[in-house]
Amino acid sequence: MNKYGRLSLLMVGICILLSFFINETNKYPGIFLLVISILSIVGVIVAILSRKLTSIIIGVVLNSATLILFFLLLLAMGIGEA
Repeated sequence: MNKYGRLSLLMVGICILLSFFINETNKYPGIFLLVISILSIVGVIVAILSRKLTSIIIGVVLNSATLILFFLLLLAMGIGEA
């Protein structure tokens, strides 16, 4: 795994660490979604730049999964407020 593969996994780790700061008392949860989506998209791009098949598969799958899960989390938080 080269430096781009490691950087892609680092983006996933940062997204997971940011998830610990999302709760119901946040005034603007959209900011977290924006940061996490930017990190996930950059993680996918960096995974593709790694040019190793294992790094591409792992990076794209994990970054896409975090992006989808956080969209669902914020959707659930929005439904719970109504």
